[in-house]
Amino acid sequence: MCMSNEVVCGCGKESVSFHYGDSILPEEIIMAVYCPECSGVDFNPLTMIKDNDWVIEYDLDVARMFTNQLKVKKEDITPDFIFDSGFATWHGYTPNDLKAAAKEKTVLLELAKLDKRKYLSEIKNWTESRLKRLSEEGWRKAKNVLAAA
Repeated sequence: MCMSNEVVCGCGKESVSFHYGDSILPEEIIMAVYCPECSGVDFNPLTMIKDNDWVIEYDLDVARMFTNQLKVKKEDITPDFIFDSGFATWHGYTPNDLKAAAKEKTVLLELAKLDKRKYLSEIKNWTESRLKRLSEEGWRKAKNVLAAA
């Protein structure tokens, strides 16, 4: 089971859905999120990651309380580890991926009513091309998925 929650960015213009893989880390692990409008903060690579023009700030003191569950040493718990391992990351490939993907899929859902085989083929093509596009746009999770494939 995994948790998710919504976090509002620093300027209040964006709301982002986060996914907490294996429900190990609590939502308090996210100290702040900065959208492209408010991401001009002083970047600290010891507590933050950048994903395109978005910044996530993690509370590593909280994360380090979960070293046994994460199965790593305290010094190995970094923002990169937390994000890339899926312990506190976007719910989807990008900050607003769930909303964007749902919007993009509405056209394909109509096809599902008419021709299920064609729909399955189209949704597969859509998924693959979308992942490639997001990777080319620089989204970290999409790049990691393609690199692992």
